[in-house]
Amino acid sequence: MTNNVRIQPSGIEYSVSNDNTLLGAAISSGIHLEHSCLSGNCGVCKAKLLQGEVADVEQGQSILTEEEIRQGYILTCQAKPITDVEIEANYFPQLDGIKASIHPCKVNSVSFPCDDIAVLKLRLPPSVSFKYLPGQYIQLIIQGERRSYSIANSMVATDGIELHVRFVEGGRFSQKIFHEIKEEQLLRLEGPYGSFFVRESSYPVIFLAGGTGFAPVKAMVEDLLLRKCDREIYIYWGLKRLDQLYSKLPQDWFASSKIKSFVPVFSDEKNCNERVGNVHTAVLEDFQDLSGFEVYACGSPAMIEVAKRDFIEKGLSESGFYADAFLASN
Repeated sequence: MTNNVRIQPSGIEYSVSNDNTLLGAAISSGIHLEHSCLSGNCGVCKAKLLQGEVADVEQGQSILTEEEIRQGYILTCQAKPITDVEIEANYFPQLDGIKASIHPCKVNSVSFPCDDIAVLKLRLPPSVSFKYLPGQYIQLIIQGERRSYSIANSMVATDGIELHVRFVEGGRFSQKIFHEIKEEQLLRLEGPYGSFFVRESSYPVIFLAGGTGFAPVKAMVEDLLLRKCDREIYIYWGLKRLDQLYSKLPQDWFASSKIKSFVPVFSDEKNCNERVGNVHTAVLEDFQDLSGFEVYACGSPAMIEVAKRDFIEKGLSESGFYADAFLASN
């Protein structure tokens, strides 16, 4: 049995089988709705149910407030249609022609710029045309297990795929990457996924990264610079300690005047000459009025939630805040 879905305001329609979610069927149909984690934990895929009835798994409801549920909001990655439905959701024609698929890949190199970060570079077979927008992510597959990682390079910046992986104590997957992965090892990846990419605009842009949330920021800034975009670019990178600043690229970009500013912010450092505290607080300290800006944030759901709230209070348009929330996994 299938049900029909109409997306407003675009008017796009597609079909969903009774065992699939609204988002899963959309992705399979090459229709790109806003999404990130695919697991019901980040809230990025939130949409408003205008007509019809859906069934939500309990996990999906937990991220929505009682008020949002009363207003008819659902998570498309969790909602399964019971009847034909109509939803209000963002549709991204920029992603047309980009379809997730599984490909073999080989480990080109693995390096460790600091103790708890691995930079993994993968190469795809010459016959594979892997298209993505900077900011999207893939699922890396090792021995049947899979984890999601943002792509850390622009398509035209380097060949292949670059990933930034944080070590998780006791984590099975990060254990494989930090202690078992070898050059030339054959792996698989699936993707690309996500709707985190830079929209065309003339507004100055603030990138907000927490930890390895720098990975998609790196890809997006690389792309903007290679396309000689004239937008003002500000980068704020939140880390716990000075020794976790695992890339010098933002400093190099700033030193060569390619970006307007780079501000690393350290939450656990006390006596240093750098900015300390929460990374989004540093933005609030530096900008009295965020109207006329766009913000791209990648980090924990908690960081993204508070940043969005506080930035909107400082004048940022709600439609000018774009986010990719990632969750710690083993």
